[in-house]
Amino acid sequence: MKKLNVLITGASSGIGSATVRALVCAGHNVMGMARRHELLEEIKLSLKDESGSFEIFCGDVKSPSDIKNAVNQLTTLWGSLDTVIPNAGLGHFNPLDKGKLDEWHNMVDVNVTGVLNTLHATIPHLLKSKGHVINIGSLASRQVFKNSGVYCATKHFVLAISESLRMEYSGQIAVTTINPGAVNTEFIIHTANDSLREEYVPNFASGMSPDFIAGAILEASEAGGKGIFSEITLRPDRR
Repeated sequence: MKKLNVLITGASSGIGSATVRALVCAGHNVMGMARRHELLEEIKLSLKDESGSFEIFCGDVKSPSDIKNAVNQLTTLWGSLDTVIPNAGLGHFNPLDKGKLDEWHNMVDVNVTGVLNTLHATIPHLLKSKGHVINIGSLASRQVFKNSGVYCATKHFVLAISESLRMEYSGQIAVTTINPGAVNTEFIIHTANDSLREEYVPNFASGMSPDFIAGAILEASEAGGKGIFSEITLRPDRR
């Protein structure tokens, strides 16, 4: 199996940190980008004896220069970029008439602009390496849920940009979209609406493990020419 050089954003917790662990333990080189430096350092320490390498970059996906600097650091270390995972994302839930404009802007800034910043900085490198984009969508990429209209719109964007990449770069870049349902992470705590947060917490707490999502990302990453997982939908097992 080829050792991959991977950039992942939102690497400090949840699906991001689980994916870092899965990739590094499988022997790959991973550059993890996030704002919370102390959490990245904890992950790096825990992976020091694994077969892969983990390097950290403290930065914000809303900053194009941070993304470019992370890519430059990765290619200086390892020579090329094989896989990018624009994982950073968040959700704020509220009825539209109660939604706060700054929360809407925050979701667009991270879930849309952050993905665009990441793709803009990495596509030239991926074209050189015939690399792989693994976008993190959601069940909300294909279905709209009440109290989450703006979040759903941002995740519809992720699916649309994935399809655009697939069509424009067929034969040059592999493109995968991962669409998880409820995952047991800190995702829901960003919701300021107390009643909705209390209502949704049990659903997320009984949802999928981040490790389960990371396993799908690892499998898609390592397909290695056997085929491309173009879209993977993952749902909690409620049996």
